[in-house]
This record gives sequence, C-alpha cells and structure tokens, in this order.
Amino acid sequence: MGSTVNPRKLAAVSVTALVIAALTWTAWLAWATQRDLAAARMSIEELRVAVERGDIDSRARSVERLKRSTESAMQRTDGIWWGALTHFPWIGDDAEGVQVLSASLSSLSSDAIDPLVEVVGDLDSVTIQGRIDVQLVRSLEQPVDRAFQGVSRSADMVAELESSGFIGPLRLPFDDYVQQVNDLQDALASARLATSLAPAMLGEDGSRDYLLIFQNNAEIRGTGGLPGSWALVHAENGKVSIREQGSSGDFPILDRPVAPLTTEEVAVYGQELGRFWQDPGFTPDFPRAAELFNAFWMIDNPGRPLDGILTLDPVALGYLLQATGPVDAAGLTVTPDNASQLLLNQIYLDNENPRVQDLVFQAVARAIFDAVTTDVESPLNLVKGLSRASEEGRFLVAPFREDERAAIDGTSVEGALAEDDGKTVHVDIGLNDATGSKMSYYLRYWADVSSRDCVDGTQHMNGSLTLNQTISPAEAQKLPDYITGGGVYGTEPGTQLVFVRIYGPYGGELSELRINGSRPAFDDIDSLGGRPVATLPISLANVKDTLITWSMRSGPGQTGATEIRLTPSVVPGTLNRRIASSC
Repeated sequence: MGSTVNPRKLAAVSVTALVIAALTWTAWLAWATQRDLAAARMSIEELRVAVERGDIDSRARSVERLKRSTESAMQRTDGIWWGALTHFPWIGDDAEGVQVLSASLSSLSSDAIDPLVEVVGDLDSVTIQGRIDVQLVRSLEQPVDRAFQGVSRSADMVAELESSGFIGPLRLPFDDYVQQVNDLQDALASARLATSLAPAMLGEDGSRDYLLIFQNNAEIRGTGGLPGSWALVHAENGKVSIREQGSSGDFPILDRPVAPLTTEEVAVYGQELGRFWQDPGFTPDFPRAAELFNAFWMIDNPGRPLDGILTLDPVALGYLLQATGPVDAAGLTVTPDNASQLLLNQIYLDNENPRVQDLVFQAVARAIFDAVTTDVESPLNLVKGLSRASEEGRFLVAPFREDERAAIDGTSVEGALAEDDGKTVHVDIGLNDATGSKMSYYLRYWADVSSRDCVDGTQHMNGSLTLNQTISPAEAQKLPDYITGGGVYGTEPGTQLVFVRIYGPYGGELSELRINGSRPAFDDIDSLGGRPVATLPISLANVKDTLITWSMRSGPGQTGATEIRLTPSVVPGTLNRRIASSC
C-alpha cells in the first residue's frame, strides 16, 4: 500500500524551503553588496593616491573600477527584493541605509568623478612661469560646476537619513561617507566660486590692487586676529606680486572714527572700532571691517584706490605650505607644522623689538606668497589649503566691485555676520583680546547649543561657551612682557582679559547669562542689525575652565538647524558647528 503525503507537512516543508531560500538569497545579496562597497572604498583610495602622484593610467583604472563597483551595488539594492527588506522590523533601517549609500555612491561616480578628474588633470598647468593662466582657470568653470552639481545630488540622497539606528559596522562608514561628501561639496562650492571670480580678480581685464592683511590670532579679534602686517598686492593678467609691505604702525590713531559708525555699533564696540587700525576686527562681520580698513588706507593713499581687501592668518599660511613645501626666510625654515608656532609665539620669545618682529613676519609672508604664486609643488594641495582656510574663516575676501561682492554673498569666504534667512538659527560668537598682549596663543575655547523645544515656530535653546588658558600662572609670568602685555592696560601679567560677544538669533532673545553659574555684574543686551548681542569680559588666569551659559529664543519661523560660528583660533581646524532642530 503506497504512502500518502500529509498536505500540512508538505506545506510546512515548502514554506521552510522558501524561507531558507529567501534567507540564503538575502545573505548572498548582502554579502555581494558589501563586497561591492568595499571595492568602491578601495577604488576611491587608489584614485586619491593616483591623483596625488599624477599617475594618469592608474587614475583611469581606478575610476573605471569605482564605476563598476558602485553601479553593481546600486543594482543589487535597487530592486523589489531589497526594497521589501527596508520595511522589515529590526533590519529595515539598515537595509535602507545600504540602499541609499549605494545609490549615492553610484550617482557620485557617474556624475561627478569624470569632471573632477578633468579638473585635477588641468591643475598642474594653471601656473606657468610665475603667472596664473586665467584662460585655463576660466575653462575649468564648467567642469567644476558639473562636479559640484553631481556631488550635491549625492549629498542630498544621504542628507535626511538618520544613522543612529544603524548597526555599528554600517553606521561608522555611513557617517564617514556623509562627512566626506559634504566636505567635497563645500570644497567644490569654493572652487566654483573661485573659477568664476578669479580671472577678473587676477586682472584678466585690467590690473587690480588689493590690501592683504595678515591677522594675528595671538592677539585675537572677532574676525580672527590683530591686523599686524599688511601687503599691497598687484594683479595683472594672472601675474601677482607684492608692491609694498607694512605694519599696523603705519596708520594713525584718530580722534574720531575714520568713517561714520552707527549708534548700535558704538553701543556694542565703542568708538575704538573706527579710531584704531588694530580694531575694525572687533566686529566678526568682515565686510564691515573691510570698509573701515579701506577708509584707513585712503587717508594716506587718496590717489590709490583698492579693488578689495583680503585676509589670511598664520594657520592658513601653514595650509598653503602643504602645496609649496617649506620656505626659508629671515633665518627661519617655515613648514606646515611649525608656521603657527613660529609666527604666533616663537617670534615674540626671540625678539622683543616690535620693529624686528615686523620685519621677520614680513619676510616670511613674502617668501610664502612668492612660493604660492610661482612654482607650486602641488596645485591640488593649494586648492585644498585655500578651501580649508576659507571654510574655517581664515581666508576672507571683500571685493569692492558690486558684481563680485554679490557673487560671494552668503559664502564662508565673505565672513559676514549672518542675517535672517527665514529658517536657520544663527548664533555667532566673537572674541576680542583686551589685554594688549599676545596671550591669545594660549587661549582655547569651544561652544555648544541645544534646542530644548519648538513652540509655534519658535525654538528655545541653551548655549554654552567654555574657555581656558593652556599655560599655568607660574609659567605665564616668565614670558616676555611683549607676550603678557606687561600690565600696561591693567591686566596682571600672565592673565588675559577677553571680551566675549554672543550674537543671538535674528529677531530672537538672549537671557539667563551665567559665568560659572553666577550672574555677571554686567549683562546688558544690546542690539545690532536685528540681533541681540551680549558682551562679557572674561578674565583667564589658569588652566581651569570658565563656563559661560545662556538661554536663547529664535526669531519667528526659524525652525531649521542652528549654525554656530566662532572666531577662528590658533588651533588648526574649525570650531563652527551645525545643530539639529527640535521642530
């Protein structure tokens, strides 16, 4: 008698077989996708090395491998099966993360890599015989724009995906990719601006003259640092040269401001903003500071109008040395690693004569300038250095021609104090030395903001700023008077007095100011261009933290992220942050 098959058992076996097959297929798909993504990461690294070495053949092979692996990963995760996985509990967000990452990488490799490689291939020819080829720069505008658009699309794909729920092996690479693609987007935004503006600003259609101010972060100002040294830069058909150099002592101390100040400016900064060449940087609004610097220049140079004002600081000079290699000047060998220490500290330890200090700084600045504008070892590193410096607020540009001013509006290289854009919460923090010293070399600070809640389109936030001094009182008192200030302006040698200005959101409020938990004796809130401003004098005498805290309310409709911008310090890197909204 033949055996009969139990339908229920058969169904169970069939379901089990289907589940096993589904799990096997899913596991294989995940493994193959992971393999493709790993290959893509390896190709990106190989491409980076090939670009730095100028190896054209390796560069082409790396691009081809990158395209194959990213296209494969995208195809594996773009179908119905993987789409269904994104809806499963526990693994759905991870599956979506892999899917979005694969799509973004594929878009990046197909839309942005080719124009990027085209641009990189032409960079070595930008400088010829000490002159920048402005026509070649102009020709790069279109491929740079295509690369920017491609990278922007890739960045948009991953921008809104929250990675906190991803498993560890996915979360870290995902976050790293998001950071890298955002950094690339920022760099290309700077490059796009440069290729559109540089030809004209380099004298393509007629000579230009700019005042290049070197900001000294060792004596901090809201825009970065004391304008201690300057150079008059002449540009004509791509040839750039220094015509004159000088120092802050070349400009007079005035009885009244060099240009009219608003009532709000006087209330926040005092008349000093416009009376001393050293003080227009009290405001972190560089376009306004540039207007005042220009007014000072025109006092003694009425027949030599400027086309704009540029600034760099010693940290930015170190970034540029990555492209030129070390330079020798005034008996010093300046490298990317020691530029800040030499120019912001060692120069004062070795020479207390301000005239000698000025001459050494001018010699080093000229040597670096000459190296940057003649035969650069790595044009790619020069672009990276300038981009990094601008993103950190260390390279600022204030052109005086209206079309050029409009072109940089809202960019980091403009360095403007933010106005209301209807959504973003802007918080700016400017620091100004009041010691009359070079003690800011030992100043460290960082800030944070958190959004507590969002009510009727208005955010309520808490803010904090932590400051300290990296040198002990005993060590500080051994420093030369030129560094400590010698007590000339009433601050005990070894101690530094810093005026901290907190610029709250446009149309918002600042309140509940505290210093180490106690209410300060002075906490008046002024107003500047529709933004509340609190000014706090902070005395730092040791390595202990000083904590400033406050509460804020955003302006109406400001439901977006909070952007915090701080004065750049002597430490490489940026202190600026972007904080998520609670709305």
